Amino acid sequence: MKDNNDNSSNSAGQKPKSVLVPFLLCFILSVGASGGISYFLVSSSKDDPELESTLSKYDARITDVQNAQKKYSLQIDKIDKDSEELKLYLRHSSATALKNILINQEENIQSYLKVMKSAMNDLSRITPDSADWNSQYQYRLDLALKSSLEREDLLRLLKTGEPNEKASQ
Repeated sequence: MKDNNDNSSNSAGQKPKSVLVPFLLCFILSVGASGGISYFLVSSSKDDPELESTLSKYDARITDVQNAQKKYSLQIDKIDKDSEELKLYLRHSSATALKNILINQEENIQSYLKVMKSAMNDLSRITPDSADWNSQYQYRLDLALKSSLEREDLLRLLKTGEPNEKASQ
C-alpha cells in the first residue's frame, strides 16, 4: 500500500513543478522579446538620418523663435520707454491751452450774439414798422448762438470728456 501512496505523492509533487517550469520559461521569453524589440527600436531610431535632419530643423526653428522673442521683447521695452516720454510731452503740451483759448472765444462769441440780439430788439422797438426784419434777424442770431453753443460743447468734450454744463441749464 505504501507503493500506491508513494506514487500518488510523487505525481502530486511533480504537477506543480511541471506547471511552474513552462510559466517561468514563458515569462523569461516574453521579457527577453520585449527587451530585444525595445533595444532594436531605440537603436534604429538613433541611426535614422531623416529623423536627425528633422530634429535639427526643429531645433533651428526653436532657436529662431527664441531669437525673435528676445528681439520683440527689446522692442516692447523701447516702446514702453518712448510711451513714458510721450506721456510727459502730452502733459506739458500746449494743446490744452489752445483748447482753453477756443472755448474762451466761443464764450465771447456767445456773449456778443446775446448783446447783439438785445440791441436789435431795442432798435426794433424804437424804429416803427421794423418787426419783420427784427424777427428775421433774431432767427439768424438764434441759429448762430445755437451753433456756438454746440461748438463749445464739442470743445469741452474734447478737453475733458464731459459735456458742457451751460447747455443743460
